[in-house]
Amino acid sequence: MSEKPVLYIGEKNVSSWSMRAWVALTWKGVPFEERTILLMQDKTRTERRKVSPTGKLPVLHHGGLVIPDSLAIIEYLDEAFPPPSYPALWPADRALRARARWLAASMHSGFMQIREGMSFNLCFLPRVPEATPDALAEAQEVLGLWEAALSRPDRRGGPYLCGAFCAADVMFSTMAARLHAFNVPTSDYPKAKEYLAAVLAAPPVAAWMDEAKK
Repeated sequence: MSEKPVLYIGEKNVSSWSMRAWVALTWKGVPFEERTILLMQDKTRTERRKVSPTGKLPVLHHGGLVIPDSLAIIEYLDEAFPPPSYPALWPADRALRARARWLAASMHSGFMQIREGMSFNLCFLPRVPEATPDALAEAQEVLGLWEAALSRPDRRGGPYLCGAFCAADVMFSTMAARLHAFNVPTSDYPKAKEYLAAVLAAPPVAAWMDEAKK
């Protein structure tokens, strides 16, 4: 399929879901066209509904297909642009792949206190407000989840949750941005602290964050 994918996203300092799809495409090294719909100006979702069946972003258009939802986009990308021609987004090992999938799903559907109490757009303010107590408590759960995954003996090949950078790290990249911006204490989770820094330093994550800060 030679047609270049088109990824519709929101503002880089607002749309954490868009960040995940953008990071996945960029990590894959797939040439794509980026189109931004300003969420702050599209309160009624009129513009988003023109390109997305859910009225939400991100949404990927490719070869006549329209794929909303960041996790569905990740799954599609690994099928449409498979390894070894492109970097894998899911581990080749079945056990690691299963772990990466449930880790990615846990971020996709959970941690509502953090989403509300550490809103992504607040990460780019000159002075970040204090996080809510519930968000801080949930952040400790996230750090514990990371610490456990990073402590498993079968994880090898890199500093990420399953060793090499994969879809689970893509999904948690926005979480890393939140925990860093809100100065969540990490001293009780040494491996998670190193992981947080590694995710933020991953080239596609760093590139998105640089643009968002502008």
